[in-house]
Amino acid sequence: MLHGVDTTSTEGVRRLSLHPCWEPPREIPLQSLEGGHGGGDVRMLQAILGPPAPDPFRRRATELDGARSLVTGLAANRSLATGMPVRATEVLST
Repeated sequence: MLHGVDTTSTEGVRRLSLHPCWEPPREIPLQSLEGGHGGGDVRMLQAILGPPAPDPFRRRATELDGARSLVTGLAANRSLATGMPVRATEVLST
């Protein structure tokens, strides 16, 4: 049981396989870490609350990235509700 729901025998099993063109697939070993979400919770909390870590590839999201993500979601929800295209600027102006 997982959170009151029946699970399969493969629940919680993590595998990553690479399937390159014209080559046989192969398994990629995954690092097993302790904690929630395979260790991701600890890393997320460290990224949010700890000292800034180096980001040489500039992959870290900013506050502006978060705001853009929210506006995109709001526009998508409005589009689903109305069946019409919705521009992000329309969401910001209402």
